[in-house]
Amino acid sequence: MNYYNDIEERLAQQYLTLGVGTNKICTDCHQDSNLSMPIGCWCVGSNFNNHQKRILFVGKNARGNPGAIENNFRNTFQYARDKLWNKRWAYWSYTRAISQKIFKNDSIENIAFTNIVKCNSSGGVDTTSDSIKNNCILKLKVLQNELQIINPTHIIYYTSYFYDNYIPNVFNSFTINYNGIRSIGKRTMPWQEAIATLGKQTFYVLRVGHPQYKEKSSFVDEISNWIENT
Repeated sequence: MNYYNDIEERLAQQYLTLGVGTNKICTDCHQDSNLSMPIGCWCVGSNFNNHQKRILFVGKNARGNPGAIENNFRNTFQYARDKLWNKRWAYWSYTRAISQKIFKNDSIENIAFTNIVKCNSSGGVDTTSDSIKNNCILKLKVLQNELQIINPTHIIYYTSYFYDNYIPNVFNSFTINYNGIRSIGKRTMPWQEAIATLGKQTFYVLRVGHPQYKEKSSFVDEISNWIENT
């Protein structure tokens, strides 16, 4: 399989160690739901550790069945680079624009990108049940294990309110500094800022809404300003 750096290889090994897709938590979850195969982290850029601010973006869950099958999960490291990063979809194009603003180029190799839940029950809107969220985030702790390996300084969740009961439990401590809304063009968007710790790691955490239907320049500017000021 294609790994672009040792962090991606360590993530794949961690999925195998956790038994992602094969352990009892996963098999029980799949018995109760029509779920996709687990989909791994989209990418950890090869320049990620070269930056003082190491930015990890976190989506809700991946759609469809992207990537290549590897040890009962789908490896998307090459797929994200070749097929997704240059898409016009807001999810990707707005993230590219943030990378451009912060790092002065929009290469995927500057950032890391993953999803809070690894399986999906729909190719469209997020239909993830509380049971699936509980199994993946709290019981199996896939995202928590990813954070320990990726070691970002900044985490940006594109999850809106829908995972607010779960995100704090990924960490040992989670202190909210602001929880409200932010104007994005003519729309408003949920906006939560926090400081979190996990072991000896400390993270600046921002939880916002999905970028779809948001004014691009305003969305990119607000998030980039937050990164620059933390």
